[in-house]
Formats: sequence, structure tokens, C-alpha cells
Amino acid sequence: MIPPETLAGQAVPIGHRGFLILVVFIGLVTLCAVGFVLASLVLRGRNNRIARQWAALEARWDPVMLDVLAGAASPAALHALVRPREHSRFVEYLLRYGRRIRGPERGLLSALALPYLYSVSGDLGHRNVERRARAAQSVGELGGGDYRRELLAALDDPAPLVVMIAAVALSREYRPGDVLRVIGSVIRLDLLTNRLLVSMLQRMGPESAWAFREVLADRGQPAKLRTVAAKVLAAFNDQEAGPIAVSAIEDAADLDLRVALLEILQRIGSAEHLPVARRLADDPVPAVRGAAIRILSRAGEEQDLERLVQALDDPVSWVAIHAAEGLRRSGRPDLLARLAHVQRRRSSILVSEILFRDGGA
Repeated sequence: MIPPETLAGQAVPIGHRGFLILVVFIGLVTLCAVGFVLASLVLRGRNNRIARQWAALEARWDPVMLDVLAGAASPAALHALVRPREHSRFVEYLLRYGRRIRGPERGLLSALALPYLYSVSGDLGHRNVERRARAAQSVGELGGGDYRRELLAALDDPAPLVVMIAAVALSREYRPGDVLRVIGSVIRLDLLTNRLLVSMLQRMGPESAWAFREVLADRGQPAKLRTVAAKVLAAFNDQEAGPIAVSAIEDAADLDLRVALLEILQRIGSAEHLPVARRLADDPVPAVRGAAIRILSRAGEEQDLERLVQALDDPVSWVAIHAAEGLRRSGRPDLLARLAHVQRRRSSILVSEILFRDGGA
């Protein structure tokens, strides 16, 4: 072993220097491992403490909560058990409870939460996104219309998560002054599919159709927003959307928008919309062609039967299926039966299956 005075007075040989570096490295790794263990123990202890606190709160509140929901006790009886420092916890408790009940009891939860929502509503301006989102969820689900102004302001939040939660809350109730604000906010929700956006906006009900018609007719709006508006109107079976769809489809370059416009015409299908469907039945894009064939299969006339027969050989199977369904509904099973026996025809098996569904040949 090298004496300490030697190490202090002269350079350490390369071999010894490497050994010292290895010792230091092992020491650092050991310290990190100890630190991780201590951090995990602290975190586990904290989680256990929170779990015990929640168990104590639920043990105190649950029996009275059940009595309140059953009508055997008044809300004041439950409020009496909420201590001053437990207001935000009580709001979270009601939010959790709300996931387990449906119906009129949901309104009772809002009444129970109202005196305590102030404790979380202030977080709508918090710098942490999760805190803002949690606050928006709390006032949105439990606040009713009392926090409408705050939720409208949350539609301008820089975080899409907060915007989504606020839009969902506002879409639960139709308010004429809020509809366009809510619709306009969804364009920022890039992570949500059109289907989810339509499902959310549909909840405002058919009385909000006027706003969706405005959006659809405005060529300056983003294609995604107009597509969502068209799908909502289709779901509402909105008759007044028909002329808008016919006009808009002429210059709709976006594929999803064109299909959504055709979906409106399919839902409300009438003879005045057939020329559009006939023109697009030969479109090179399968989605557009299929939507047009679907319109002809539901509302087509005698002159459209030949076009449906031709569509049986479409290279896209679901387009052929819509054509076969239209021929079946046309009251011409004789035509289908004849086509089904032409073995060289690609559509023969398909047509036979559809005929078999109705007990045909």
C-alpha cells in the first residue's frame, strides 16, 4: 500500500488513479441507490398516510351519505361532519361518489357540493395544468350553472385537457349563448377523434342545430370543425341542413368533410338530393363513392337500379354491399336472383348472402 505522504507529495500513478475513480463511482452509485430506497420509502409512507386519511373520512361520511341519498337524512346532517380544513377533500369525495350513481341523485350531489366548491374553483387559475383540469372537472360536474362563467373562461385555457373538460361540462346543458363558444373550442382538441367530438357535442340536443348549421355554412371555418358539425347535424336528422350540404359539397376539398356532407343527405334523403348522389356515384375515392351509393340505395328511383347493379362489381366490397342492400329494398328480388346465378360475376356470392338473409334464392 502506498503511504499517504507519498500520495500527497507526488502524482498518483495511472493504475492507482483508475482505482480511486472506481471507488468514487461505486460510492456515488451506492449513495444513489440509498437515495432511491429512501425516496421510495418516503413516497410509500406518504401514500399510506393519504390512504388512511381517506379511509377515516369515508368511514365518517359514508353512513350519513347513504342516509341523505335515501332521503332519511338532510344534507345539513352531512355538512355538519365536514371540518373547515376538509372542504376540498369533501368536494373530491363527492366527485368520486358521483361516478357510482346516476339519475336524480346526481343533482343532490351538486347541492351537497355547492357550499364547498369555492375551495377548488380558485385552482382554475393555477399554473399547474393538472390542478386547473381537476378544478374544471369539479365545478363542471358538481357546480351546475353556478360556475358557467368560469367554465367559459376555461375554454381559452392554453392546455387542451382543460379546454376538453370545460367543453364537456358546458355541453351537458343547452344554452344558446354558449353553443358557438363550445363548438369553436373543439378545434383545439387535436388528440380527440371526430367520433368523440361528435358524441360530446351531440349532448347539446337538436335545439342547438342552428349553431352547427352556421359553422357548416361558413367556408372560412377549418375543415375538421365543419366535418364535426356535419356529423352532428346528420345525427340530429336535421332537415334544414340539406340545402347547406348540397351547396357545400361542390367545393369541399377535404375527404372527411365530403363524406360527412353525404351522410347528412343519406339521413334526410329525398329526391332533390339524388342528382348529387348520382354525380358522385362514380367518384374515384371509395369513401365518397360508397356514401353516394348508400344514398341511392336508400332513396333512389327506378332509373338508379342499373347504377346499383354496376356497383355490385365495385372493387371495394362495402360499396358493393350497399348496392346489394339497395337492390334488395327496391322490391326487385328477381333482378338479384338473376345476378346471383351468374357465376362469373364477382358479386354473385355477395348477392346470394343478402338474398339468403330474406329467405331468397
